[in-house]
Amino acid sequence: MSVNFTTRFFSVTLFTLASIVTQPAWSQVGEYCQFDNEAIANKDNLRAATLQNTSDRNIKLAADKEYLAIVKQHSQDLNICRQKSWLKTQGIWLRLYPCDLQAGKLDEVMDRIVNRGYNQVFVEVISEGKILLPQSENITAWDSLVQSEKYKNADLLKLAIAKGRERGLKVHAWIFTMNVSKAYGQGFDRSGLSRQTVARQQAIALNGNGDNTMSIVENLGKNPEGEVPTRDQLFIDPYNYQAQSDLYLAVNEVVKRKPDGVVFDYVRYKRGAGAASVVSNVRYLWIYGQASLQALRDRAENFQGRELINRFLKQGYVTPTDLQTIKKLYPQESEPLWQGRLPMQSNALNKDAAIAYWQSELWRLAVGHAFIGVTYYLGIVSKPVFRQGLPAGVAFFADGNQPVGEGFDSRMQPWHLFPSSYEFQPMAYAACGKPDCIVALVRRVFQYAPSDARISPILVGQWGENSNNRPALEVQMQAIHDTFPSVSSISHFTFGWHNRELAFTRSRQFCKL
Repeated sequence: MSVNFTTRFFSVTLFTLASIVTQPAWSQVGEYCQFDNEAIANKDNLRAATLQNTSDRNIKLAADKEYLAIVKQHSQDLNICRQKSWLKTQGIWLRLYPCDLQAGKLDEVMDRIVNRGYNQVFVEVISEGKILLPQSENITAWDSLVQSEKYKNADLLKLAIAKGRERGLKVHAWIFTMNVSKAYGQGFDRSGLSRQTVARQQAIALNGNGDNTMSIVENLGKNPEGEVPTRDQLFIDPYNYQAQSDLYLAVNEVVKRKPDGVVFDYVRYKRGAGAASVVSNVRYLWIYGQASLQALRDRAENFQGRELINRFLKQGYVTPTDLQTIKKLYPQESEPLWQGRLPMQSNALNKDAAIAYWQSELWRLAVGHAFIGVTYYLGIVSKPVFRQGLPAGVAFFADGNQPVGEGFDSRMQPWHLFPSSYEFQPMAYAACGKPDCIVALVRRVFQYAPSDARISPILVGQWGENSNNRPALEVQMQAIHDTFPSVSSISHFTFGWHNRELAFTRSRQFCKL
């Protein structure tokens, strides 16, 4: 580097720093704790100064010092603002990309989150067949997000936690639960052994036709919320030991990074498209994996019960002939029995009434079995979180657990059975042009959740403008506050969807390390 260039670079850098340092030490924080444009620009300039290429250590140290000072100041200002606000916690959901390992990039991501008044961030850890763990330490069933020999030791999750906390953010790990994606168990582990095993093939959820959640027909149209299911979604059988142990291990590795909490998403089965978004026949439930079938059959409390369950699963219904046959097979038993069913004088019913009765009882058994599988699986994979004393949350659809006509919502998401040890985070995504339908979803959660549950709604939308038939985020939040004053925590899905962050997110998504 020439003397003239060095002198000129030094002068420019000092001028940049001097102009920033002379700005007020405090920051303007507005409604919803968002920083004003001047405060944001000051911080952006200081961050840029830390990235300038200089061999002068003093310049570098000065830039770093001033930048850290404003980061700390913004953290304090945000904390004070949140303490005064009815909304104590405002969270955002965030997906990271390999390029976030570039110098200053993760700082910029977290700065932008703070600028919008957020003091909590949910970092996506397991999704689309990738896990946010360093390649050199990844012992899970998923490939690492960063596939680069140069960055094999880079721990993006650990780094995100550190960068977030530096700014006063609570950083939670966001984990896909039953949706393991099609890349589950693919590739090779660190020892060179294939992750694809018979045990993992048997871990996949199946319906009565032998379909998994990728092979089902998906050209039936959109579901009621306008979403088209994707073939990338591969769901597991929650009763399967391999599926349980794989995610348990992954969660255990995640909590070693000491996040501020863990939230579990996709704690449900896959939702079908079009007419398949409602299921009314047992053969369309995702309970035909080996483990799930065995667990359901084991719910029988006598031979008649087991035989009737088998016929119901195979046919999707039972007939008068089925009832007569099982009585002849096991005459020593008075009637079919299974868990949760009390004996009754079913012989007193006429033929039509008897069939309707048994159909109803068997359907209730199948639905209950599907529900219990979800809660059982959640209880197992969340053990490492509770063992470390970390908060655990569950993201769910407020209407995902309800009957629809003669059938049931195909997601089979039994959030009403979740204990209050989890934070309830309902996805209130209804779209009706006003906040009423969004508030209605939150009201439903208050009606059916445990009375002591902490409820923190998740919203979709844009700041300051209506979008996709939904009012602005601040309008949604105010409506929830007016109706449910006890709600003090709300989050927004997702950082990358906000208009102000679209270009920035695309630049992070498509760049190369």
